[in-house]
Amino acid sequence: MMSKTHIAVGVASALAIAQTGSAESCVAAMIGGSIGGIIADCDITPSRAHKDALIGRIVVIAVSVVSLAIDYWYGAGVCDYLVGSLGVWLIVGIVLFAALTFVGGHTDHRSFTHSLVGMAAFCGSFYLICEPLLPYFVIGYASHLVLDITNKQGIQLFWPFKANASLGLCRAKGFANTVVLVLGIAVAALLLAYRLAPLFGVSIGVF
Repeated sequence: MMSKTHIAVGVASALAIAQTGSAESCVAAMIGGSIGGIIADCDITPSRAHKDALIGRIVVIAVSVVSLAIDYWYGAGVCDYLVGSLGVWLIVGIVLFAALTFVGGHTDHRSFTHSLVGMAAFCGSFYLICEPLLPYFVIGYASHLVLDITNKQGIQLFWPFKANASLGLCRAKGFANTVVLVLGIAVAALLLAYRLAPLFGVSIGVF
């Protein structure tokens, strides 16, 4: 699947486990789900001339910045946590995350970063950066692997073993990607509205 699809599904998956009526949880889901949904594709580097990956990274940055701005404005708590956790472990987490991203950028596409080992490593470093975001980052990352398993090229889920995990259902581009993208955006929008509704005095008894 393409980057925007991974982001949409990552955010939708994260919002599915967010707390209803909690602005902090929704902000965390938006940030963690979007980053987790696309970070596995850090193995697509600019040198590989992949415009889609660049667009995806810009979208994630935009989503994160807007979400943090909203969090700061309404005092939802994520910004307060990041400021309060400034210290050695936060620095270690950032360094590890940056190192893993660098390593991922020098590996074959859909190998290390698309494996359970890679996922565990990224999640460990992300835990050190911002623990409240971790559950949403994890589910966003998992959604990326699940989507790419449906691809005909597959992924090296059990890296360093070379065997590909693939259901062979679709290609990265095409009709299936468009359908999943639209569904991801729609579900994310509906879930966000549902989670935030109680904050505006609205009760929706659907989920």
